[in-house]
Amino acid sequence: MKTKKEKTTILFVNKNSQALKPIQVSSSLIINWKKYLSALSLLFIILIGTIIYLVSDNMRQNKPQETLSTKLKYTQPETVTVDTNVVRQKFTKIDKELSTINDFLKARGIKAAFNKSQGGETDNDMISTEEITNFYEGYLNRIIHDIAYTPLGFPYKGAITSTFGHRENPFDGSNIETHKGLDIQGPVGAHVKAMAKGEVAFAGQKGGFGNCIILKHGNGFETLYGHLSKILVSVGQQINIGQQIGDIGSTGRSTGPHLHYEIHRYGQKINPQAFLTLN
Repeated sequence: MKTKKEKTTILFVNKNSQALKPIQVSSSLIINWKKYLSALSLLFIILIGTIIYLVSDNMRQNKPQETLSTKLKYTQPETVTVDTNVVRQKFTKIDKELSTINDFLKARGIKAAFNKSQGGETDNDMISTEEITNFYEGYLNRIIHDIAYTPLGFPYKGAITSTFGHRENPFDGSNIETHKGLDIQGPVGAHVKAMAKGEVAFAGQKGGFGNCIILKHGNGFETLYGHLSKILVSVGQQINIGQQIGDIGSTGRSTGPHLHYEIHRYGQKINPQAFLTLN
């Protein structure tokens, strides 16, 4: 059974003391007006908080774009000032050093790999960094190639007992003969090494040279190794710098264990002593 809710009549009076139309409200509303006011205040606070949150979130959505724009603004590469006179002096020094290398190469019959007209600097302005880099990279590659295929050094590090040129007959001293290589003293079985990259053009018996090896290199060079006790390579074989190709012996026309070493340039026999060191 429902209980009838109690109601309270509210009578409003104007300034003339005249009563207006009465209003009836629930008695519980009058009794608990503080609770209802608190609830209404709480609802108002929640509403205001929601509005503040939505505004703040919208600002956060836009902030990354501003931050990115700011970062891009301050991370732009700075302009670097290059003193072209200093750069010019550096490359001029390099050119002089490369010319010195060319002098060493030409002294050994090697065509100069460095040509000033091919690169370096111009008379007026510096050429581009890429052009300078390409030029010197190409030059150094040519130097590496020329050195790799040019016989440099001792095939066996021993005492030179007979030099290039005229000498007395080593057997009886009765006459003068032309010696077309170097005789390098060493014990039988000592290792003989190739002085440059190349290909075996000959490997076998060759008259007074006895057991002989001839290597064909680039740049028109050939090297001959004579009087060997052992041959360790065959015709057509590719040879690397410093590779052992045979052993010292005393075969052929020989007065004792040694290596006969020759260098040929386009078929002409040249003095190997100029190729033993770089100075």
